[in-house]
Formats: sequence, structure tokens, C-alpha cells
Amino acid sequence: MNDRQLTVFGVLVRQRGWGYARFSREFRKICAELRLDDVTPQRKQFDRWRFGQIKGVPRTEACEVLEVMFPGWTAERLLAAADSSALPVPADVTPARVERDPQHAPEAAANVLIEEDEMKRRTLIRGVVIGAGLGVSETALEVMAAARQRMDRALEASAVGAATLERWETTAFEYAHAYQTEPPQQLLADVLADFTEVQGLLEQRQPIRYRRRLCRVAAQLAALAGIFASALGAHREARGWFHTGRLAASEAGDNQLEGALTVRSAIVSLYYGTPASAHEQATRARQILGDAVGPATTRGLLVEARALARLGRGDETLPLLRQAEDAFGRLTAEDREDPSFGHTERQFLWHLGNAWTHLGRTEDAWQVQRRALDLYPPTEYLDPTLIRLDRAVCLARVGEPEEAYRTAAQALTSLPDEHRTGMVMKYATDFSRTAGHSQLPAGREFAELLRA
Repeated sequence: MNDRQLTVFGVLVRQRGWGYARFSREFRKICAELRLDDVTPQRKQFDRWRFGQIKGVPRTEACEVLEVMFPGWTAERLLAAADSSALPVPADVTPARVERDPQHAPEAAANVLIEEDEMKRRTLIRGVVIGAGLGVSETALEVMAAARQRMDRALEASAVGAATLERWETTAFEYAHAYQTEPPQQLLADVLADFTEVQGLLEQRQPIRYRRRLCRVAAQLAALAGIFASALGAHREARGWFHTGRLAASEAGDNQLEGALTVRSAIVSLYYGTPASAHEQATRARQILGDAVGPATTRGLLVEARALARLGRGDETLPLLRQAEDAFGRLTAEDREDPSFGHTERQFLWHLGNAWTHLGRTEDAWQVQRRALDLYPPTEYLDPTLIRLDRAVCLARVGEPEEAYRTAAQALTSLPDEHRTGMVMKYATDFSRTAGHSQLPAGREFAELLRA
């Protein structure tokens, strides 16, 4: 559809570079801020709002959210047909130059030349450039510059503006701060929708510098899709997404992100595959990351250590743990705040505690687990549940199987249903296999809980 068929809402949404997934997230956020019921429109209604196919006036709550989302516009005006002369020009859209402006006369001359047929264009160019004899006239230089600048603009033409690109670059970090609190099913659906929009932009011609930035966004979204798929138990699909992310990160020239995706794939192998495979991938990640110290470095060292601990190679594990602690101490404050692409202190402590658990160092594990749980807010579910299941493993190893089963059962039953995903249940099943004493009443009750 062309611009004249869009509503004001449709134009403003397009200017912001929003698809349905991004719009619905922003809409839900405002609903929460206004303490309204979630009245986020379905995709079909969203499309009707964009193209003026409104069957009725939106609910009062929806109108209120729209007017907050687009200050200065009433809901009625937003859903009316767009009048381009009355709309603001977005910050990342440059108005077309007026060729009649004397300041742009060389550009206008070049435009005229380009519009002529091939023979006439060549004749005019030769007349301007050669007519000056052995020198180059000012007019010839202006025409040359105009032709060159027009080519520059053609090569730099982008289907996405700078401000829109910046918005995409913040999208991954918004997901990063939500993935411990919101159900992974919902987040995965939104990430996939955003990923397909970025894919569409990459399928269009973009300047190299924009393409690299978009590839980085695609790599981050692929990483998140892999994380959410892994949390849901779809470990094969998760590995596929991490592979796609590595391809995009390589295209972006970002070896730190490529290494981080390799570490993420190693983590999936640690949970769903074999410790040997996890160790191999973590070692490969260290080669990709090189000497640079960042969040992927600390995650990778801990994955190596955890894999070696499960393989019973404790002597090799301890030096890696010391390296990881040293590297973590060198992370920036920003790195420690991002739970997906950084490495928070609470995550670091739980990974460290997991290594101590599998090394059989129960006292060390308990101390670290306690510190980690103190740092997790009550709204984060996944990691604290895994930590409590690690505590159950420790209890079983020190000869307290009934308490171990009770701790594991409490970890599962205190978890909201939508967060009782594939990874959690796999972790709980692994605990039950190693705890022993399944004939105890607490053991039988836990087995029944798993079946339920």
C-alpha cells in the first residue's frame, strides 16, 4: 500500500521502524505504567489501525495508551487518513533537496545530464569538461562533484535510517533484561517477529556500515532466540540459532559476539549434551575471543571449568576458576548489568557454585549459592530454581537425601507454571537420577511431581 492509504498511526509507526512485535511490547509497557488492563491489539487489528480499516472506535483504554505513545495526537486523529503535509519528518529522514535552489545548481545540472539519453548526456559532459581546454573550469568541477556525490548517495542509500537503526540496537538489550522475568514462550515469539523484520532489512541494499550494524543486531536476536529455545527444552533448535548468530556476528566483524555465541552453544551442550562436547566448544570460544577480557571470556572459562568438573578432572578445573574470578574482576559496570550479553555478579556466583557442586566441594558451593540467591530479585525465576536444585544435589551428597528431595520439590512447586520449562524439568530429572534413595517417601513424592 502507498503512503496515501496509511493512517497517521501507520505513518508514525513506520517512521519509528516498528513492526507488530515492537509495537505490542511498547503498548504493553504503557498499559502497565498506566495500570490499565492489557488491551494490546492483535496483529489484524494493528493492521487495521495502520490502513484505516477500522470497524469501530477502539476501547477507551486503547485510546488512552495511543495518546501517551504518540504525544500531541488524539486517538481519533491517529486513526484518520494521513496528510503528509501535516506529519512531522522523522529525525532519520532527510528531506529531498529542491533542485531549483541555486545552492544546489551543480546537483541539478547532474540530474539533468542523467535524465538525458545516452548520446546527449555524453555530448553535454564532453562540452562542459573538454570545452575548458587544457584546464578544468569551475563548471566542470561542479558537474564532476555533483555526479560523484550522486553516486555516493546511491551507494549509501539505505532502507533504514540512523535513528531507526539505533532503536533496533536497543531492542536486544530490552529482551536481555526481560528473559529472567517473563515466560520464554512469549519472549521467543516476539524475538522471532523482530528477527524476521531485521532479516527483511538485510535482504535490501544497505551501506556497508549499516549492514554490519544490522548483522550485529541479527546476531544478538539469534542469540536470544537460542537462549529462549534452550530454556524451553528445544536444544537442537537452540544450537541452530547460535550457529546462525555466529554467521551474522562474523559478517559484522564482531569476534567478541561470535565467541559469546560459541559459549552459549557450549552451555546448551553442558545441559543437554555431554561435558566433553561442552568443553570442546568452550575451548574453541576461547580461541575466537583471544586475549580480550569481556563477559564472554568469564562465561567461557566457567563453562570449561564446569565441564571438567563433571568429567572428574578437578586438577584442571581449579586454575580455570581462578582465571574466571580474575577476569570477572576486570569487567566493566555495564558488563555486570546485562544478563544476556554481559555477566552479572549473581550469574557469575551461580555458575561458580555449580562448578563447586560438581567438584564435590559442598561447603564452598553452599557459600556461593547463598550469596547468589541473595542477589536475585524475587521476579527472576530460572537461575534461582537451578541454584536450589544444585543445593539439593549437595544435600544428597552429604547424606541428607530426604532433605534433598524436599528442597528440590520446593524449588519446582514455588515456580509459576509458565516458567516450569524444559530446561528446569531436565535439571530436576538429572537431580533425581543422581540423588538415589528413590524408595524414600520424599523420593517417591518427587518422582510423582516430575510425572505430573
